[in-house]
Amino acid sequence: MKKFLIITFIILYSLPAYAISLISDEETQSWLYDVLTPIFKSAQLPLNKDYIHIVNDNSLNAFVGDKNHMFIHTGTLLKASNTNEIEGVLSHETGHIVGGHLLRLKIKIQDLQKASIGSLLAAASIAAASGRGDAAIAVVLGTQSSVLNNLSSYQVSEERAADETAILLLKKQNKSIKGLKDFMKKIQQEQRLQGISENPYFRTHPVTTERISFITQQLKTENTSYQNQELDNRLSRIQTKLFAYLSPLPDVIKSYPLNNTSINATLTHSIYYMRQKNLNMALKYINKLISKEPNNPYFTELKAQTLFETGKTKEAIIAYKQALQLKPSSNIFKINYAQTILSDTPSREQLKEIIPLLEHANRNHSYPEIYNLLGQTYALLGDYATADYFSAEYNHAIGQEQLAIKQLNKALKQSLRSDIALRAQDLQNKLKQNEKKDTLF
Repeated sequence: MKKFLIITFIILYSLPAYAISLISDEETQSWLYDVLTPIFKSAQLPLNKDYIHIVNDNSLNAFVGDKNHMFIHTGTLLKASNTNEIEGVLSHETGHIVGGHLLRLKIKIQDLQKASIGSLLAAASIAAASGRGDAAIAVVLGTQSSVLNNLSSYQVSEERAADETAILLLKKQNKSIKGLKDFMKKIQQEQRLQGISENPYFRTHPVTTERISFITQQLKTENTSYQNQELDNRLSRIQTKLFAYLSPLPDVIKSYPLNNTSINATLTHSIYYMRQKNLNMALKYINKLISKEPNNPYFTELKAQTLFETGKTKEAIIAYKQALQLKPSSNIFKINYAQTILSDTPSREQLKEIIPLLEHANRNHSYPEIYNLLGQTYALLGDYATADYFSAEYNHAIGQEQLAIKQLNKALKQSLRSDIALRAQDLQNKLKQNEKKDTLF
C-alpha cells in the first residue's frame, strides 16, 4: 500500500480546521471503483477512479468533495461486514452529490460569512513530497462557532434527503438497503461506546435512531436477496491488507499466527515482516503468494514495495515493471514505477520511458505529485526550462501560488518547446485569474 498520494483541493464541510491523511492502494481503489460504478450510473453521474480516496482514519465515516471526489475512511472499510454495507454508505454519499448539497453548503457558508467574517473561506492544502510518507491535507475553514451552529441545523435535512436518495439508488440496482441499515446500527453502537450524545441541535447528522427507523420502514417492502460473493471475497482480502498495514505489529501476529497457512494469513505475514524490514522473511511469504496467484498484480506490487523499502532499488524497479505489465491501466503503478526509477541512478532511456507514463497517469490532473516527478525527470535530462514549468504546475496544484508564479516566469524566459509553451500560457492565465479572485476578498 503506497502512502505518498498527494491530492489538492478544497473540502467544504462545516467542521473546525482539521487535517486528513490519505493513503493509496490500487487494489482497494479498484474495488471501490467497481462498487461505485453502478451507483454513479444509476445516479447518472460521471465517475473518475482517480477521485476515489482512502482516508487513514479508524472512525466510521465517508464524505464527498468538489467535482464528485469520494472519500471513505479505513475504519469504514475494516468494520464493514460485507459489500452491501459499503454500497449503502457510498449510495448515501452519492445522494449528497445528486441533491447538490455541497453547492448549497458553499452558498450557505457564503451567506453566513458575509455577515460575520467578511471572507468566504481561506483554505489551502499543501502536501510536501516525502517519498512514501503520508501526505497530510490541512483544510482551514474561516468559520465561527455561531456559524457552525447554523450550518448544523441546516444540514440535518440534507442527511435525511441523502438517505432517501440512497434507498432509491439501491432499489434501482436491485440491491438491498439492509446494508445501509446495518451500518447505521454500527455507527449508533460506536457512538454509545464513545458516549456521544444524540443532540439534534448540535449535530451535522440527524439522530441515528431516527435514520434507522426510517430505513427499517423501507425494508418492509424490499423483495431482493442480491449478494455479490466476488466483491465480498475481494473486500475480505482488502480488509486483511489494511489490518496488516495499519494495526500494531503484536496485534497483527496475534490475529494471524504463523501456523495459519491461509492465503490471507500469508499476505498478513508478508506485510508483517515487510514492516519490520526483514527482507528474507517477507520475500519468503510474498513468493508463496505469487506462486499461488502468479497473475495477481497486487502481490507483485507488494514484492516491489518490500524490495524498495529495504534498499533493493534495482530489483524493485524490475518488480514494479512486472506489476505494471500485469495491470497496465493502473495510474498508481505508473507513479510507483517512475518514483522508484528516479530514486536510483536512472539512464536517459529510463527517464524517457517514464515521461509518457506520468503524463498519462495525470491526464485528469488528479495527482499533483506527478508534476514534481516530471520536473525531476526533465531536470535530469538537462531540460531545465521544462523542469521549471512542471515545478510551477506542482506549486500551483498545492496552493503555493507565489512560488508557482516565480518558477513559471523563470520557465517563460527560457526556450520551451511548443506544446509546453502552450501549457505554460494556460497556467499563466490561471495564476492571473487567481490573483484577481484574491483581490476580491
